[in-house]
Amino acid sequence: MSQHLFNSRHMNPDNRLKTVSKLLADNYSQKILTTTYSTAMSAQRISKVCKIPIAACYRRIHDLETVGLLRVENEEEVAKGRKVRMYKCRLKSAAIEFAEGEFAMDYNTAEMDGDEY
Repeated sequence: MSQHLFNSRHMNPDNRLKTVSKLLADNYSQKILTTTYSTAMSAQRISKVCKIPIAACYRRIHDLETVGLLRVENEEEVAKGRKVRMYKCRLKSAAIEFAEGEFAMDYNTAEMDGDEY
């Protein structure tokens, strides 16, 4: 997931599902989603709590945000006008099924005003 080769808004449904399934199978992504499920956190806090290198943490946050699994809940001013984004999980459920020789995946996210995830 280290390369940002996708843009969720221009992604066809099959590619979006493949990307989401790769993210959900990724250990760092799983840690980020579970850690931010009930409480929004900054990237620095996520990195520390999940023991993920900060650069990898920012990459996964970007990837998860791009496909709509993570969102910026708010921005907090920390010092001299510097703002820190607080991220929160949007994933509500996910299921992978294997039937008749094919894999299928379904997932649901929390609703947000004006988006199409």
